[in-house]
Amino acid sequence: MELSIIVVNYNTASLVSSCLACITENIHDKAFEIIVVDNGSMDGSCRLIRERFSALCLIENVENLGFARAVNQGFRLSRGKYLLILNPDVTLTSGSVETAIHFLDGHPEVGVLLPRLLNPDGSLQFSCRTFYDFSTLLFRRTPLGKFFPHHRIIRKHLMMDWDHEDVQEVDWGLGACMFLRREALKGQDIFDERFFLYFEDVDICFRLKKEGWKVVYYPGVAMIHAHLRQSGKGIFNRAKWEHFKSLIKFYFKYRGFRPRIS
Repeated sequence: MELSIIVVNYNTASLVSSCLACITENIHDKAFEIIVVDNGSMDGSCRLIRERFSALCLIENVENLGFARAVNQGFRLSRGKYLLILNPDVTLTSGSVETAIHFLDGHPEVGVLLPRLLNPDGSLQFSCRTFYDFSTLLFRRTPLGKFFPHHRIIRKHLMMDWDHEDVQEVDWGLGACMFLRREALKGQDIFDERFFLYFEDVDICFRLKKEGWKVVYYPGVAMIHAHLRQSGKGIFNRAKWEHFKSLIKFYFKYRGFRPRIS
């Protein structure tokens, strides 16, 4: 088994249906499996998946266990040499998986491969980031960023002044679409389950970099990401609260927001 695709679903029936259909339509030359972990959806997602995609593995949680824990559930049942963590709002493009695996096969030092993510209109999505520091958080997580959306601190964090046309080692990238090498995980869980939602992607990239693996942005693979970004909606909501809690947990885990690799 070359690839295990793990999709976590929570009340996104239409998105997950489209995502799964796109997977089966666009992977032709690689042996793969799909594991969907449903976090207690109430919108008929599980019924839809059972009816339309009966061949895949479906884990039905009775409650929302969080993204990190759900991914780990899928990982424990997976068999692939590589893992693809995929959000339901991501659409695979033809040949993308084969190209990613070919790159990983040729670069054994890469533990995490981050594809180019595009908005639905085809524009570039700034999906790779630098590690946080206090100034980044000030501009990204307070109203200050709304007043200065193109400030140099934001541009640096989002890597906006790089054309994203070259292969480049980066600090971390969005966990919405992330290829991982099983060998790099050493049999451990993928994500730290203390993060219910958010910062699990920052954490895994930091951990693997600290162990000597490379985190690489590879523009040769492109995916479409609708990017629901629940934490960006409204003044306060559950997603914002979970983001804040994960931020605090990350800080105390590493005694800072920009931990040292060596």
